[in-house]
Parts: sequence; C-alpha cells; structure tokens
Amino acid sequence: MEYVVDDLEGRILAALAGAVAGERRSGTTAGTAQLLSAAESLAHAGAYDPDDLTARGLDQLPAPGLAGLTLRAVAYGLASPADRPLLRRSAHRSARLAGADEGTAMTAVAAAVLAADLLRFDLGWCLARLHQTLLEEAPLALLHRLQPLDDSEPLRGDSDPGAALQIAITALHRAETVPDVLEELAAYGEELSVATALAGSLAGARSGGQGDTSWLAGTPERVHVIAEQLAALARSRLPQAQDHPRSARPTTIESPGHERS
Repeated sequence: MEYVVDDLEGRILAALAGAVAGERRSGTTAGTAQLLSAAESLAHAGAYDPDDLTARGLDQLPAPGLAGLTLRAVAYGLASPADRPLLRRSAHRSARLAGADEGTAMTAVAAAVLAADLLRFDLGWCLARLHQTLLEEAPLALLHRLQPLDDSEPLRGDSDPGAALQIAITALHRAETVPDVLEELAAYGEELSVATALAGSLAGARSGGQGDTSWLAGTPERVHVIAEQLAALARSRLPQAQDHPRSARPTTIESPGHERS
C-alpha cells in the first residue's frame, strides 16, 4: 500500500523552520541548533550514526538541558514517518548518546513519534496512537503528559522534558498554524523556550505550507538546504514513491487506520 504524506517537503521545511521561529520568538536558546545538526547528520549519513553525531557535538546535551532533547528528536520522526521501529530506536539512541536518563529518552521517543504522525493525522488521533504505542513501556508520569492541559492550568516549567512536551501539545490543541501556536505560548509571559520551539516544529509538521506562510520568509538558507536533504531521505524510506498530490487534511479526527484524505 502506498504511504502518502501531503506535501512532505513542505511539512519538513515548516517543521524545521517552525522550531527556528519558536526559538526566535522566545528569545532564549532552545536547542534548535542541535535539531538542525541531527537532521543534517541523518541526511549526510543516511541513518542514525553515533560517530557522525559525536563529531557534530551531539554527544552533549543542548544548551537548555534534558528538555532540549525532545526538540532534537523531531528530526528522527520526520526522517522515518513510515518506519515506527526505526524512528523510535533512533530517537532513543540519540537521547542516550547525549547522556539522557531512560525517562528523558522515552520522552524524546514520544516527541519523534508525534512528529511523524502529525504529517498525516489530526492531533487527537496522533495522541491516541502515541499513548497506545508507549503504553507498555513508558512511565506512568509520561503517559499522563500525552494530553493537553486544561484551560485553567498554567503553562510553565518547560525545563522538564515531559512538561515541555505537554505544553507543546497544549498549544497545538489550542491553535492551528505555526504563528498562532507561537502566539498562544507567548501570551502566557513565561519563559517557555523549549516548549515554544517544539510547538512551532510540531505545528509545522502538521500544517506545512497550508495557509499564510509569510512567517517562513526569514528562515535561514541553511534550514532550507537541510530540509530538502532530510525530505529526500524521508521520501526514500517510504514504502512507495509519492508522485501525486493529495487534498488538504480534514479538520475532524479520522477513524483508526485512515489517513487524511
């Protein structure tokens, strides 16, 4: 069966550029440099390569600490949207290479799986699939994080990997496009650098080139180059080549096993 992602190249570019835009919006280093380096390593080596990652300094934690590894993991989800075992293994190994504990490594896996699924599915169905994927091995605390926070709950404390992921999920639940997702988090006045970059990246994977893309105008050329290379790798890993466009995704959650149509 053909595995189709609408505008794969555009979604991968928007995911990387969304992280850059989020970090810029927060005004604080969020680990986007490591996300881009991980994506560049994947494109160069064609797979998870610890020697190449180490040569790029990715055996070290990103500037914001453990939470930044959730952002870095997005690269593995984008590179292998059709191969869940591969993306999970790669994201986990990448986090452990940087010295992450098992809980953080599993949170990185969750971020990678979510990024991959957002290329095709609505958020509600992505979270249901994610919970099912991690049910037997993730700690209970992480499973509780895989849902949006209530409107009455504050968005703060994204130095914790699980909190950063949940805040990003909450922003995706409350807003749709990359600019709106970033605006949602900026409105809280808290320092949410990792969560903002992660939310921007995941929103880009979800919406790609749909709607107003003026926010992409200031994206550095290097990001465009890396996105093109990563998209080529991702396309080569799909079960069948994609050679025809598909219509935009619906706004409702689809039934199990169905892609956006």
